Amino acid sequence: MAGKSIFKAAKTTKTTKTSVTLSDAAFRAARDKLRLDLVDLQQACRQEGFPIIVVLSGVQGAGGVDSINMLNTWMDPRWIQTHAFDAPSDEERERPLFWRYWRSLPASGNMGLYLDGWYGDALAAHVQGRLPAKDYAAHLKRIAAFEGSLAREGALIVKIWLHLSQAQQRHRADVHRIDPIFGFRSSDNSWPQPGPYAKYVAAVSKSIAATSTAEAPWHVVEGTDDNTRRAHVLTILRDAMKAHSKAIRKKRGHVAKALKDERKADKKVDKQKPHKTARGALTRVDLSQKMSDAEYAAAFKTRQQHLYDVQKAARAAGISTVVAFEGWDAAGKGGAIRRLTYALSAKNYKVVPISAPNDEERAYHYLWRFWRHLNRAGHFTLFDRSWYGRVLVERVEHFIPDEAWQRAYDEINAFEQQLVEHGTVVLKFWLHIDPKEQLKRFKDRERTAYKRWKITDDDWRNRQKWNRYEEAVNNMIARTSTRAAPWQLVPAKNKHIARILILDSVIKALEDALPRRKGRKTR
Repeated sequence: MAGKSIFKAAKTTKTTKTSVTLSDAAFRAARDKLRLDLVDLQQACRQEGFPIIVVLSGVQGAGGVDSINMLNTWMDPRWIQTHAFDAPSDEERERPLFWRYWRSLPASGNMGLYLDGWYGDALAAHVQGRLPAKDYAAHLKRIAAFEGSLAREGALIVKIWLHLSQAQQRHRADVHRIDPIFGFRSSDNSWPQPGPYAKYVAAVSKSIAATSTAEAPWHVVEGTDDNTRRAHVLTILRDAMKAHSKAIRKKRGHVAKALKDERKADKKVDKQKPHKTARGALTRVDLSQKMSDAEYAAAFKTRQQHLYDVQKAARAAGISTVVAFEGWDAAGKGGAIRRLTYALSAKNYKVVPISAPNDEERAYHYLWRFWRHLNRAGHFTLFDRSWYGRVLVERVEHFIPDEAWQRAYDEINAFEQQLVEHGTVVLKFWLHIDPKEQLKRFKDRERTAYKRWKITDDDWRNRQKWNRYEEAVNNMIARTSTRAAPWQLVPAKNKHIARILILDSVIKALEDALPRRKGRKTR
């Protein structure tokens, strides 16, 4: 059979092959039970609170659009979003490729139906010779990581490839010529096969082999008979939803118990006083540096003019900048951000303050809210705290299980790598002070009327956990300071020193990026 390699592409690929033709009467007999099961499971999944991602793809004429229409018709459409990505818009081209995929993800309890999903554009480009094999392999590797990250956060991912042999596809094409509406269906023809059958199937086989994983396996279904194909698509989805719902309930019970035990164990550690840093990257931060008011005033004025000029050039060149500010409570993140924005046009930046996720944000993967805030080309996005909360506060406070924050290092590195590869300047600052300086600033805030709003009960509670936070910070720096996005450790005991160092770092990063941008084409 043509395309046989597809069915043996990966151990995790599940193939449904049959020559049985299901009559309309037989399909009607089976569909009522399947439809009832799916509607009940849809409501159960909403209660369990996990997103369902369904990718439907296949050779032209195999019934992808019909399958999506069927699911939209048979299930509650209020909790389903359908996506068929066209050529990227100007807004999308100004961000990394996966920006539009992240923004389209369904919230917990909802279902996203994707025609070709994040596979279609790259597959077409590869078949047509516009995407070299090396780049296509890299894209598939990124897809596998993307889907794996979603699945490990609890998403159900169902991927179905609808297949026809070359002879079967030719037959469908003949029917289409006779009856263009109900043959191929005009909607199927809106996503034409991008190349010759043999070349296309070979590329598909490569795609399935690289992305069919235990967490997100491909299901290959023959599309020769419409009723049989519909029954198999419904059955695959039903069985996957049922199994996932059961697994989620079991896992959440184990996680809740483990987190409770860990919080209890840490109470003893939190009784210890903050100790002087003895090891890790934080030992390299020299907190003795000083700068007088007069020196600062002169340096600040010079840097502001320099930053204004270089950011203007970066804006014209379409260079985006993402800056993440992290640091101890009262280390001066807000003040550093304000000094940085003095030289920026209000139209050219946005500051994103990050606190505990709200209800909407909790309904998505933790990186979703950071992807959605990425600014357009030539703009600054400044995060007052960032995605590193995953490996800091969420780790220390035991909001998530250990395996979740441990895998987050690689997920964060991948996120930042995508930004850098797109041409975005990524800067990460850790503002460091010692426990004694923090206590001094806390007391100053309590004594100063216009600063009291800055100090909260959470600040004092977090101070009691200094030792565990320090360990988490050292781990974070060791695991996520990469060549593409290194950490910059800022001595912040003297605020003048901290602010000038940050301004210098931003200026240098933009100056380094401008020559690289010259001649670079936006995808």
